[in-house]
Amino acid sequence: MEYIVIFAALAFLIGSISFAIPSKSSRNLSKLRLESNKLGFKISSSSVGTNSFKNKNLNHMIYKIKNETNLKEAHFIRDKDELILYSPLKLKYSDSYDEIQKKVKNLPLSIDELVFSSSSISFIWKENMGLDELKKINNLLKVF
Repeated sequence: MEYIVIFAALAFLIGSISFAIPSKSSRNLSKLRLESNKLGFKISSSSVGTNSFKNKNLNHMIYKIKNETNLKEAHFIRDKDELILYSPLKLKYSDSYDEIQKKVKNLPLSIDELVFSSSSISFIWKENMGLDELKKINNLLKVF
């Protein structure tokens, strides 16, 4: 009987310790978010506060960077392999739309949704693609 109690106590102790140790994927994700913060990105959860994204998956994180482009209002949503303009529709009929569309097509498939506001550029992307992908996105967003 004593052995059963000792075994149960050890199993509980080992289980508690292994639950507290972060996994390899969570350590990699933490490192990515730390490095992205150093690049100037602000990271927030899509479940906190109000956001203008149509994707309501609470597991996604929103990455924001300061908007230093001429594009001050636009919302693009991924539809299959292409980011399409969701709003404002008046942008679609502007003279610069073709140029903007070419730049949007250069963005990687890892971006699910992209929102330009007057102060920031926000996007949802697949974080498992890594830091190199984020640096690529950062460089491409600066040319808008």
